[in-house]
Amino acid sequence: MSFSNWIQAKLFDNYEEWRLKSPDYNRNGFNIVGIDNTLQAMHDGFFMYIELYPPCAIDGCTAMKARVGKTPDAVDIFLDINDKTYRMADVSYPDAVQMMRAFVKKRRLPDRSLFVETVKIDVKQIKSTFAELAALLLGDTKQAKSFMSKVKLTSMDDIEDDWWNLYEKLQSKGRAVEISLKIELEDFLYHVQKLIRNKSLDTSENLTIDTAAFDDSQCIGDWCAHFNSTWKNHKLVGMDIGTDSLVLMVLSNEEFKRAQELAKELLHRIDVAERL
Repeated sequence: MSFSNWIQAKLFDNYEEWRLKSPDYNRNGFNIVGIDNTLQAMHDGFFMYIELYPPCAIDGCTAMKARVGKTPDAVDIFLDINDKTYRMADVSYPDAVQMMRAFVKKRRLPDRSLFVETVKIDVKQIKSTFAELAALLLGDTKQAKSFMSKVKLTSMDDIEDDWWNLYEKLQSKGRAVEISLKIELEDFLYHVQKLIRNKSLDTSENLTIDTAAFDDSQCIGDWCAHFNSTWKNHKLVGMDIGTDSLVLMVLSNEEFKRAQELAKELLHRIDVAERL
């Protein structure tokens, strides 16, 4: 560690040689509170993971990662140690903060008796999950099968790439649209109407738009919330692709619930549009 980086760490809690990766950040250099903030965002349902990479191995550990757990108040901690991956399940958020802070500030690993060896990534399960999600969102098993023939899904980085590829496929088929958060009301309603038309073959609900119910002085979140408070059997849904824009889809309530679950397993987000 250089003297200037040592000063940054000791006086300001800035760790210039460490890398933090999350859905909205992936580079060297972060303040220690970035760990707290990212884990809080995970607890609030906005982020699915955080990963910490030291400049050199610490007791053989080259990465500590936290992923959302099966319960809302816990995460799973993963450690890459000597080319093996170890897991601690159902770690509370406060404990996760302390473990990850200690990893960075004190170069200290959790008690080894707390974690067990696991696979780095279950490729078979990931592909099965991705295939189910693709079929659900595309609404066409054949299209989904064709799409899945081109995906890799051998690592978490592949999931990032293929998530983007799925979005592009959905957009090309008219099942999703990407819009600016500063879009005008008229254009917003136009795009939602197009999504409704493309959904018309597989819905029994009359998804009409009452333009008089919208106020152009409001923001896009208000407009999305209006649809989701008005429609009974469908949702205006957002797909998080890591940009400042908004990707919209129209899904039935059942489709939305399952899509949200599948996306979470892939460490990504599908949520009601006003929450993205």
